[in-house]
Amino acid sequence: MLNAYPLNSVPLNGLGGAALPETVVLQPGQGFTWTAVIKLAGVDVSADCQGYQLTGSESGDLVASFAVYLGVGPVDLRGFAGQEVTIDFVVLGSPTIVSRRFTGALVEPEFDVLTRLLSCQATTRLEDAIEAMELDDIDLFVGGYWSPDVFEDAAGRSRWDYAQERLSSRPAAMNADRFGAARITSWYPAGVAYEFAPGAEVFQSVDVALAPLSDTINVYELEADYRYSRYRQRNQPFSWTHPLAPFESWRADSTELPDAAMIEDATEAAGWFVSQSNWDRLPGTDVTLDPPWRNENTDLLLAAEWTASLRWTQRGVEQYRIRLEVPAAVAAVGEVIERARVVLDTDTDGDSIWEVNSGDELPSEDELAELPKRDQERLESALECAMHIGRTAILAAQRANLVTWKVPLAHALGIDHGQRVRLRGVATVTGTVVGLDETADFETGLAELTISIAVSQGDAGAVDDALAIPDAPVFVDDAAPAFDGVLPTQLGRREASPAYDEELPGFAGNYSVADGNPEEVPEYPRRMTVDTPEISAQWRDEISAQTTVTYRVAPPVDELEI
Repeated sequence: MLNAYPLNSVPLNGLGGAALPETVVLQPGQGFTWTAVIKLAGVDVSADCQGYQLTGSESGDLVASFAVYLGVGPVDLRGFAGQEVTIDFVVLGSPTIVSRRFTGALVEPEFDVLTRLLSCQATTRLEDAIEAMELDDIDLFVGGYWSPDVFEDAAGRSRWDYAQERLSSRPAAMNADRFGAARITSWYPAGVAYEFAPGAEVFQSVDVALAPLSDTINVYELEADYRYSRYRQRNQPFSWTHPLAPFESWRADSTELPDAAMIEDATEAAGWFVSQSNWDRLPGTDVTLDPPWRNENTDLLLAAEWTASLRWTQRGVEQYRIRLEVPAAVAAVGEVIERARVVLDTDTDGDSIWEVNSGDELPSEDELAELPKRDQERLESALECAMHIGRTAILAAQRANLVTWKVPLAHALGIDHGQRVRLRGVATVTGTVVGLDETADFETGLAELTISIAVSQGDAGAVDDALAIPDAPVFVDDAAPAFDGVLPTQLGRREASPAYDEELPGFAGNYSVADGNPEEVPEYPRRMTVDTPEISAQWRDEISAQTTVTYRVAPPVDELEI
């Protein structure tokens, strides 16, 4: 009997994994006769070995160790490294069961000249396999989340490191199977593949290793800051109307007039620019009027309405304060916190273009408008990656309790990493296989498997929140100060004209015909000046806004009763 089934009655490796129709119960087994076939570079060297040891965990390579006696003849040691190694465990009987245990390559051969023993260490060379993959292939193989704002740019870096970074964001492990193929195994496979009935384990071999409290984090605090430029624009409406407008009144007692260029120049002299305008121009020549009207300069204005705009950049910082927690664990033992920080910072290459009134146009005509140069897709990618790393860290900490036991190897040939198993008897434990250590000794006949499982500590009925991207915080600006954009007019060359006020904004000019003595009446310069509102420091200095959100994490619940 093997695995509660007659030998060779079912596919050996078909007993494990999520595809099982039901849990396979392993009862206490009978004695068995066995051997092993160890091949090096395709050559069977079993007769020159004393056995083998095989070690593997859910994360990393399978490692096989054995020693080969090379005899007394000449030996060329240079060709051993890199040679293929296979190990098959054979249960002798009728029929004979052959189970592949290892497929890999020799990586660290050591030769003892005195004993003529070649000590061999072979691995599945998982890292080399990953390094040979393209980034897109790693993305498909590993899955998970990744962001250059959370990690370093992937260009020119180790593909193995890149794969590990992706793996840190999902509850899964990367290892190699017994045929040397890389694979991803879930921390939480569906169903229980194997159950060990009372007495199926080696007597007094059960060991429980509880994780230290300091390692069982139940709170993960993430600080994420996104700094970018706010392209800002202050829009101030102005208006000017000649006191003698409309045209008929002005023509009866005409004066100098400003033109559109004067207004644009005056606005620019104040450091602003004209973003919108509506000019009431002096009519062109019209001989049908009585008397006939002649005018070639139609840029002269009787009235004007325009919007003066000023652009600047302000650095804005969106602060995301994200907390992931296991509420039941916090209530039971208090907070055990791990913290992380992510900073995103946009470049400022386009800021100077904006500030000189070039570049993108603002669709808004609001008094205070902005065009934030933020990348929502980049932000979401970074937050999604960082939050899943935090969730995975909590899940890893909550499954850090390990239970190990030993079984006769022939009774549990189908056990593999990533399977969910249950132990009954001196302990009732459920968990996922994370370690397998195998020993086969030809001299003593010992063929034993040590199984290690991770036991997840959760709370039945706990809520597991979806890791939705938080809403962006809102910047709050000071209100714009009140400002009157109606500009006055000063007209000279009249006895009633007051003294010229050079500080008074607006238009200054003269009547076309002076009254009184022309040498005694004041004459004003023809000019247009524009006073503009101040831009407050709060609009210019770096501004920040914060959003805070908490997500509940619910680790799966495993049994652990002694």
